[in-house]
Amino acid sequence: MIALPDVDTLMAGGLQDRLDSLIADRAKAKEKMIWTGAGGIVSAILVGFIFYTFGLEEIGYFAASVVGGGALAWASNIRQKMIDSLKREMNGALARSLQVDYSVSAFSGQEFEVAHTYGLLPTFDDKYLQDQWHGSIDGTDFLLYEAKLTEEQGSGKNRRTVTKFEGVVLRFQFTRPFLGTTLVRRDGFKITLFGDSKSYGGQMLERIKMVDPGFEDAFDVYGTDQVEARYLVHPAYCERLIEMEQEFEGDKLAALFHGGDLIVTLHTGNMFESATLSPKRDRELLGKTIAQFGSITKLVKLLNERPRH
Repeated sequence: MIALPDVDTLMAGGLQDRLDSLIADRAKAKEKMIWTGAGGIVSAILVGFIFYTFGLEEIGYFAASVVGGGALAWASNIRQKMIDSLKREMNGALARSLQVDYSVSAFSGQEFEVAHTYGLLPTFDDKYLQDQWHGSIDGTDFLLYEAKLTEEQGSGKNRRTVTKFEGVVLRFQFTRPFLGTTLVRRDGFKITLFGDSKSYGGQMLERIKMVDPGFEDAFDVYGTDQVEARYLVHPAYCERLIEMEQEFEGDKLAALFHGGDLIVTLHTGNMFESATLSPKRDRELLGKTIAQFGSITKLVKLLNERPRH
């Protein structure tokens, strides 16, 4: 099983020195962000007041929103540039120790389309991807990245951007394909209002009755192959999924065994933020990221240990 480093080991390996060299840059970015945001708010109030004195309230409101929103966006951009630089150092150090690749930017592949087809991801208008990890864990290729999916709802003044999904997309690629397709969702999911089956991608998925009552209390399972589904989704696997939810502090976990891939989605909010403008939380956040990878490696080990017929 892949050996995970601890925080002290990573820090002693040169990471602490690199982070120390960025302390002044962190403070400068924080100060610039605060002044930019505060200046934008003051400017927005002033612009709005000027238009208001001339009886142009609606134009004033619009102009103030543009000025204030632009300043806050600029302040956020200042922060994000510094955070991205820190993440390249911290997440990059962890990735090198695991002999995997890390990138702040991310790109989706076939796993995204499959997850969307089988309902692991919702409909959306725009997607934003970041924090991509890619490599091999105990001989199993994996790809992990964060995704934020948004949708425009309403019209006119009521038009708004709604976040439909914000979390992790994870794919494990096995050398031997699965015999059928198996879908695992948190308990309470129902494929249809009437009946226990639905066609996804031309495949009919039927509800799988699991032997272990504790598992059925936690998850719903659907698939095309009753025997394989019961074999793959067993109590130990359930425990690993729950552990992954806990380590990632997420919910609404879904997993799909399809072809040669295991695809997992998990609602987590923004993840892998191992960096902040305050150095005091560096060790805490880096330790959390290491623990999250620990839950991933345990899941891979569990699947690889069970023989496939």
